[in-house]
Amino acid sequence: MSCVFIATHTVSSDAVETKRSDSSLSSEQLTLTPPFKKQLWSFESGVDNGHELVIKGKALSKGVRALIRIDHPKSHHYFSRFNHEQLLSKGNFTIRIDLDNLKTGRSATFSSHKIRRIYYATIEGETELIDAKIAPKIKAPKELIGWDFGSQEKSGAWGFYPVSSGSRWENIGGVGLNKPSDVLLKGNLRARNRPYHDGLIRDGFEGIDSITLPIRNGFWRVRLWINDIGEWEYLPHPLNRSISINDQTIFAQDLTPEQWHDNYYFNQPDLSGVSSLNATSNRIIAERFWESFMIFRGTPIDAVVQVENEQLKINLESNVPAGKFLSGVIATPWNGGSEKTMEKFDQLRKQAFIEQWPILLSSEPWENDANLTVFGESETHVAHSELVSLKIKFDQHLGRLLSHQLPITEAIWLKEESILGRVGGQEKALTLRSYLKSFDPMTTDAKNGDIWYLLAKVHRAPHHTHNNISSVGELVFSKGSLNHTFIHMPVRLPQTPVPVGIYLDYAPHLSWFSNDLAIKQARCDYRFLKRFGLSGVAPALPTPSTEPESIMAFKKAIQAPLLEGLQPPLPAYTPLKRMVNQPLHEQISVLQNLKQSHPYTLWSLADEPGLFIKMDEQLNALNSQLADFLPTLRRYAQLNHNEHADVIENYSDVLINQGYGLNPSSFETLQKAGTRYYLYNLPNLRYSSGAYLWRSKARGFWQWHGRMPTAHPFDPTDGREDDVQFFLPNKQGCNFPIIRSDLVHMRSGINDLKWLFWLSQNANNDIHFAILKHQLEQAISLEYSKKSISNKDINLLISKIKKLAQSLPIER
Repeated sequence: MSCVFIATHTVSSDAVETKRSDSSLSSEQLTLTPPFKKQLWSFESGVDNGHELVIKGKALSKGVRALIRIDHPKSHHYFSRFNHEQLLSKGNFTIRIDLDNLKTGRSATFSSHKIRRIYYATIEGETELIDAKIAPKIKAPKELIGWDFGSQEKSGAWGFYPVSSGSRWENIGGVGLNKPSDVLLKGNLRARNRPYHDGLIRDGFEGIDSITLPIRNGFWRVRLWINDIGEWEYLPHPLNRSISINDQTIFAQDLTPEQWHDNYYFNQPDLSGVSSLNATSNRIIAERFWESFMIFRGTPIDAVVQVENEQLKINLESNVPAGKFLSGVIATPWNGGSEKTMEKFDQLRKQAFIEQWPILLSSEPWENDANLTVFGESETHVAHSELVSLKIKFDQHLGRLLSHQLPITEAIWLKEESILGRVGGQEKALTLRSYLKSFDPMTTDAKNGDIWYLLAKVHRAPHHTHNNISSVGELVFSKGSLNHTFIHMPVRLPQTPVPVGIYLDYAPHLSWFSNDLAIKQARCDYRFLKRFGLSGVAPALPTPSTEPESIMAFKKAIQAPLLEGLQPPLPAYTPLKRMVNQPLHEQISVLQNLKQSHPYTLWSLADEPGLFIKMDEQLNALNSQLADFLPTLRRYAQLNHNEHADVIENYSDVLINQGYGLNPSSFETLQKAGTRYYLYNLPNLRYSSGAYLWRSKARGFWQWHGRMPTAHPFDPTDGREDDVQFFLPNKQGCNFPIIRSDLVHMRSGINDLKWLFWLSQNANNDIHFAILKHQLEQAISLEYSKKSISNKDINLLISKIKKLAQSLPIER
């Protein structure tokens, strides 16, 4: 026997190897050898089917990362092995690896019989190992029989019978039972296999007309999972369907798109009252997440049916293949214990989820980088057109807001709510993520303990006759009032000088049913972003064709953000990639018909080269051709590796990030080449949107992504990576959007940027401004990755500018 677990790390020489000579195993305890931080087990003849690796221990610190690597006889580097890294929350943990479903780093499968070495290591933090073993996989309660639908032939989840298109009656539990004369599984079948943690519902078949399953006569408590969980920004959305078992209809639906949204898309976990700072335990959060949401993934439906001919015949009807989907069926005799059996199985699934998806809570509140002012605690120095973020804490019940007398405009009222997301893009661990839900304060009670956030733009207080005067702002509620003092400086901040914003696409849940509704929502998003304080966007765009209607639709789409006040240029991230297989003359014709938009549109012709070689080659060829035929077309590349510096001369514009290299040398090379450069996808949103953007002299900054749920927007565990959503989908998305809290960090950075550009504008005419500008340039390093700068540091820099502003005799 041998087990190996490793990612890009190499096996350390101090891992002690334990060898077994068994030809196979049914169940085996694995020896733990000091030091427990690393273990290596060898297997000469592999492991029997139907087993899993189980490692139990205790994480002694926060931020623990464990590594498991499994080798087969031909493993010789990272991509030829099974590799799994697991973040762990502090406390007891269990890691289970299904040894029947092993894939190498290049997605090649290998069986448990080919396992030769298993390696475990704690690569970050401290752990104490308690137990390690190869054990039979956990099975469902013996009172349950079940069928797991999918393309697998060897074993089904939870010990259920695997059902595939070629399954035989005897192999799915039909020995000795009345065999049907017809085919077991009928329909125009399409297998679905999603990257999901729950083996029962991750795969299945769509397009099923009927399936006949063997079962004894009697009354049975039955459950079916009838929905594909989706992947790649797609969630199947059948509206009309019915299901019957033995001619008894057990499920029927005829929905409108709006009803489908309510039932299957806007449904979300109940995490009310939970935040990363007041949560009593990770376990409580995990249980609430499971019980209010995760248990319903795959859409389980229940029924009690009678069987009289030893056959369970399920018929599915729908106008779309996705409406005729099954991933699993389970049944237990209908009696006094049937509900208890179902509950026992639910508990097993819940425990499996909790073990696989530890929850790591952050001790850093989102407010740290938001530059918030607590309403009423101290006076605030403000400039005309400054973006302010006010935190309003209520220590008594004040009722609804009746009016306010504040020197602000474009007010947005927000309250915090938490959802679970992945700790990182592809990490198998969860954390609470703060979102801010907009609301109408005139219809919402302010209760004791509530916290509201007010984001707005400052305008000059009325009746001002001189500068640096104070005004008292008042919030008047039905049961009291709150006051805050503003000191108005003699400063009028400029508009944001360059585009700073996010990538945005059409809301997928609307696009599935109505292009018009998706376009309307995009315009609402632009309007909100402008009001919120952002200045740019990489907009949602259709794919243009030579048809006049298509050209007109694209023109309207590219003009929409401009009409809402957002600044050019506008990156067209997807259109040319979608057009890449069209004939060149059609591509040229389309772009010529869009020539009016050329001055303010950036056309993406390279997207982090090296990921998709064939696509790179096609785009490179198209880029060269367009450079000849349309030399004024602004062609851009997104570059995230230092080797990409070799291609910058092929494009008029480039977007760069840390991977490319944000440093003096990179900027000098770009400037010498005459290539316009922008920033994209950086970690510290306030710093990147403000101080660093100013220092780098980049022409703009965009962050990924406004609306990109992997499948279901509230299930971070579906798909290969986390949902990326600055906007959460909701029923009132136009009037009351829900935004990710770090969008406020970007807004704070934009306010910093306005102050820094105001300083730069005045530095040419005033020695005091010039000296301070030079000091700030020295304080903000061009080496993005080498010198981190905190929110406190940025506040100090901006405070120096404000101090200079307060000394001015007249407005600038």
